Amino acid sequence: MSKSSWLLLLGLCASGPALAASSESAFLAQHGLAGKTVEQMVDTIDQTPQSRPLPYSASITSTELKLSDGEQIYMLPLGNKFYLSFAPYEWRTHPCFNHSLSGCQGEMPNTTFNVKVTDNKGDVVMQKTLKSYQNGFIGVWLPRNMEGSIEVSYNGKKASHAIATKDDSQTCLTELQLL
Repeated sequence: MSKSSWLLLLGLCASGPALAASSESAFLAQHGLAGKTVEQMVDTIDQTPQSRPLPYSASITSTELKLSDGEQIYMLPLGNKFYLSFAPYEWRTHPCFNHSLSGCQGEMPNTTFNVKVTDNKGDVVMQKTLKSYQNGFIGVWLPRNMEGSIEVSYNGKKASHAIATKDDSQTCLTELQLL
């Protein structure tokens, strides 16, 4: 191999990760996510007032945030917290396992609910009044590796469901029918 071919090959190898990082930075800046932690990015995307679907893809698994512009996929680890997004409903819902921050739409946007998360020992992990976002979902950050339940109430109606925050757990809960 000639010296110039060798230098060209080295240059291409060295520029791959740099180009990917540059592309990711540009994507984050374009969508108002630059300089944010992964937790802040998730909250920003889920709470955006834009109608769904968004002009880019964003989903959250139990371990990472996945962003895509249709050509490139960016995967950002969540760390030691777990994001659960849930959409209480009265009449209609959709099946969901991993929450699509950019596509899922729940039935009850901008609605206030009483929310209680309890672990399997009976300890209250969280109890708050929360308002659903424009997409009809509410997102909460929970401790990882927990099992328990979530209870949601609204205008005298209640719904509850078992939850888990493990590496193979669902991040989208759409089975909370208010009765």
